[in-house]
Amino acid sequence: MTKRKISAKCVDLDDFGRGIIKFEGHAYFIDDFLPDEEAIIETIYEYGKIVDAYIIKRLKDSPYRVKPICKYYPDCGGCQLMHLAYPQQLLYKSKKVKYLLHKFAHLDVDVLPTIGLDNPTRFRNKVQKPIGMDYKNNVPVAGFYRNGTHELIPVDDCLMETELSSKITDKVLDLMVKYDYYPFDEDEMTGLVRHLLIKTSSFYNTALVTLVVTDPEVKSAKDFAKDLMDAIPEVKGVVFNLNYRHTNVILGEKNIPILGETHIADKIFDKEFLISTKSFYQTNPKQIETLYGTAIKLAGLKKTDTVLDAYCGTGTIGLSLADKVKKVVGVEIEPEAIEDANKNAQLNKIANATLIEGDCTEYLNDTKENFDVIIMDPPRKGSTPDFLNAVKRIKPRTLVYISCDPVTLSRDIGLISDTYEIKTVQPVDMFPNTMHVETVVSLSLKNVDKH
Repeated sequence: MTKRKISAKCVDLDDFGRGIIKFEGHAYFIDDFLPDEEAIIETIYEYGKIVDAYIIKRLKDSPYRVKPICKYYPDCGGCQLMHLAYPQQLLYKSKKVKYLLHKFAHLDVDVLPTIGLDNPTRFRNKVQKPIGMDYKNNVPVAGFYRNGTHELIPVDDCLMETELSSKITDKVLDLMVKYDYYPFDEDEMTGLVRHLLIKTSSFYNTALVTLVVTDPEVKSAKDFAKDLMDAIPEVKGVVFNLNYRHTNVILGEKNIPILGETHIADKIFDKEFLISTKSFYQTNPKQIETLYGTAIKLAGLKKTDTVLDAYCGTGTIGLSLADKVKKVVGVEIEPEAIEDANKNAQLNKIANATLIEGDCTEYLNDTKENFDVIIMDPPRKGSTPDFLNAVKRIKPRTLVYISCDPVTLSRDIGLISDTYEIKTVQPVDMFPNTMHVETVVSLSLKNVDKH
């Protein structure tokens, strides 16, 4: 291994928020480096090739560099752009979406300015925290993994989570000491508590607390839950989720209700939606109505429309627009999510929605239903070629694609660009201070009489 020092200038940011330098005909990626900044870079070589590069000394700062407000940044890995002024974060995200649509879909389209927040902190209504042991003080700690590792960084208060969530975390850790609930050690496969999952309702200021545990029979579980709910009345229910497997997947298959409710409620467009341990619900309540409102507006809905809400989760999008159309069909493969979706339809007295448990691709291939509009919000991995081919066969006049990953979004749009053309690309900042961006794309059927 050899090292070399060079003087370099950052020319841009990559998809992960890292600074890009060009050196000897190659591009290299540097953490904490902004466009137009200059620095002394140390490069590390193995077998004649650069394997790492990092800043030794910055020589020139960007005017858009700011001091991160979080004392754990960047160690915890949850945020990647906190050193960049927020207006520039929004510009970066629009530029990123445009670049990736060009790279993967071979489309040069206009991308609207990313819609941001007035205050990009305290926005997360869901946090999943690994639990570990501080062996020096012999107490459990909660935090987040250092980026790209399983090294736990203890975090007293994440500025992206709600104050209620932070308060709950502190109390859970205290009660773990009281009840001798030891953190799980993934190397030794010993201990009880693996993760703490907290979901909060911004509208009602309530919380559902889930402990991921390794044993279905936890001593004094109800006493633990009662102590937590007595200390923090906003906690309306405590659930234990059983996960004893050697896995990186956070939640196991079985939920064990301990005390109180198994759901909390939140509101979108004056409609009530239930949130449970496993149900998907957008993590930024400050932007949910912006995101869904954008999707609904771009769909160009008519009262006579039949709409497919694909990958519908708990039905939030389809049920939000149900009063604007003739019929909504929601399809979701996760049984608990579709159960919650049906409860949400009943709760809001929505009679024109049919909610189906099943694989979206299989459903679309088998259905005889004709859809005027399809709205799809797939998981991060995106959709499937089979699903997109089925969309092209059914030919809805409008397709609205909501995506949390512009790479898979661009890949999928590339697969339908022979049949559909992009009308609008609207990024929405659901994840401030991070490299992530949510994007709403509306597409219209090519060369048809728009009925």
